[in-house]
Amino acid sequence: MRISRIVCCILVLSVAACSNAPTGSAQKQSLPFSAPMQNVKVDVPTLSDIFTLHEEQKAEFLTFFNAPEQQEIEAQERVYQFLSKLVVGFDYQGENYTATEAFARKQGNCISLAVLTKALADLAGVDISFQQMISAPVVSVEDDWFVSSDHVRTFLYAQKPATHNKQTIALRSFIIVDYFPAAGDMVGERVTLQTFIAMFYRNLAADAIFKADYVRALALIREALRYDPQYSAVINLAALIHKMAGYHALAEQWYEYGLAVSAHKSTLLSNYAVLKQELGEPEQALELRTRLERLQENDPYVLYTRGKTALLQHNSARAVTSFEKLINRAPYVAQFHLELAKSYFLQNRFADAREALTEASRIAKTTADRQRFNAKLEAMKRYDTY
Repeated sequence: MRISRIVCCILVLSVAACSNAPTGSAQKQSLPFSAPMQNVKVDVPTLSDIFTLHEEQKAEFLTFFNAPEQQEIEAQERVYQFLSKLVVGFDYQGENYTATEAFARKQGNCISLAVLTKALADLAGVDISFQQMISAPVVSVEDDWFVSSDHVRTFLYAQKPATHNKQTIALRSFIIVDYFPAAGDMVGERVTLQTFIAMFYRNLAADAIFKADYVRALALIREALRYDPQYSAVINLAALIHKMAGYHALAEQWYEYGLAVSAHKSTLLSNYAVLKQELGEPEQALELRTRLERLQENDPYVLYTRGKTALLQHNSARAVTSFEKLINRAPYVAQFHLELAKSYFLQNRFADAREALTEASRIAKTTADRQRFNAKLEAMKRYDTY
């Protein structure tokens, strides 16, 4: 975990903050009605379940926080110091844990750490906010799934300075808690608490999908929509769950709703195109893919989709461009190096293809994958130019 301390300028009790609410037709859109989602009867974690620590954990933290020798240290610094000690040896896993679970297990993904940080900050009375990072994606390819994890960092703020002047500009320090930093990180959008909660429920719903528990997934995504009904990742998952549960017409309604209200449309367009193709509507699928191609988004999913489409079209130059950009953003995914090797091979760049396959083998997660990549390397020996 890495943190940094920054002093910034904020307006204290000044003009109203700018609204992030969408304008125009997006405000008039209603959530699609889904009887399967509405009627599902499954218990899901409450906010208290997610953000509340056990009594023993609270006592451990508050003993540290309220110790006499700590009272000269600002509250946000004390929260950070406790968190720093707690997460020594913290094991980065792609698991979505509540604050209690992350505290006890010392495991979890970056959203789990943010949940834990909020739980501690709430106990200490420290203001907190969240921000997405967009340049260090955590992605993987599992069977037919492209899995992308949000990278969220947390801000712990110093106490607001007392002031009676509504136009006063005051300095307020904060500490950034970032569990998974990387060189070249770029900051993304600030995330409201409502959206952050929706992210957590969305992650739990994704876990349920991987277990083919679509009933529980519907219950969890319904909860996510309560907190942020215009968050594209949540809407996309709502559509996917309906599709996988056999409610294709409802899935279409969710995609149409998402394209109407969400700012980020790439995943919605791609998955909607797949659905249209499966429903025997190739012209509509092509129109959706054309819209996807026009997007200037540089996120990993768009790059992966463009590269795979280019391979199918035997457009090796475009495939190479897409996969090289993708690897620059996410060099740790073996599948991306394999796709780049295929692209090089189509261009008769055999030495480059071998190099990409060698890297895929080096970073492969499983022995089976490593053996698969090595077998491809052996098969390529006939193309040696030495």
